[in-house]
Amino acid sequence: MRNLLLSSVCVLLLAACTPGHYGRLTSADKQAQPLQSIFGDNFTSFLFKTNITIYGKEVSGLLVTKQMQAHDYRVIFTTELGMKLFDFEFKDSAFSLHYCVPQFNRPALLNTIKQDIETLLMNSVGQEPYVTLTDKAQQYTIIRTHPQTIFTYYFTENASGNMVKIEHSKKHSKKVIYLLEDYQDHFPNSISINHCDIKLQIELKLLKR
Repeated sequence: MRNLLLSSVCVLLLAACTPGHYGRLTSADKQAQPLQSIFGDNFTSFLFKTNITIYGKEVSGLLVTKQMQAHDYRVIFTTELGMKLFDFEFKDSAFSLHYCVPQFNRPALLNTIKQDIETLLMNSVGQEPYVTLTDKAQQYTIIRTHPQTIFTYYFTENASGNMVKIEHSKKHSKKVIYLLEDYQDHFPNSISINHCDIKLQIELKLLKR
């Protein structure tokens, strides 16, 4: 029974990351409205309980996102006892690393986490050209951008108007999947980030806004 369960989970994970999904999307009848930032244009801070799993090793703590001014964000990850693990700043297209413990201060890992946070902040959204797509069942309105070689798909659920998923893809294969769930007051209380080609997963649970 245990082996069957593990096999089922593996099949689901492989299916989520296999190519071919995007070929079933078609052009929408009308262009979508410009995307709105997940965090909104003006906010003070958001606090998340956070789990980062890297190749089977889990690091838990608190992630706070502060808006210093327009398009200037400070993102700090600490243990629950208050020890700082990393401290990032995103200002327009610039990035500053204010602090990082050796555990995270590896170029490939640091750059990957930086890109994940940038995706959620949506600082550059609206600066790239985009096309509007829909799925066969017309359940979603999908905006696709392609800033470089990576395509980004933003899935908005037509019934609720909520953005429920973001996907990065390259050559029609999914690279990263961001799931936005449990919306309350137009904000997702749960955000998960799953990488298809490396063993990295980030789980965010909203504690305070």
